[in-house]
Amino acid sequence: MSIWDDHYANMLWLDSSYPPEKAGQPGGDRGDCPQDSGVPSDVESKYPNSKVIWSNIRFGPIGSTVQV
Repeated sequence: MSIWDDHYANMLWLDSSYPPEKAGQPGGDRGDCPQDSGVPSDVESKYPNSKVIWSNIRFGPIGSTVQV
């Protein structure tokens, strides 16, 4: 699983305006990253050795994995 190689939307849904044509409209602006950012080839060339380590992953019915 990759959190960087978003060849469909270039991660714009996370921290930019998405969909791009909804910029400035309610729900369209999700952050201030430029709309030309997040291109997989750019990210891979700038950060070729980046990685993510997932640990302590829990799953189960809502409310069953933590005690509040």
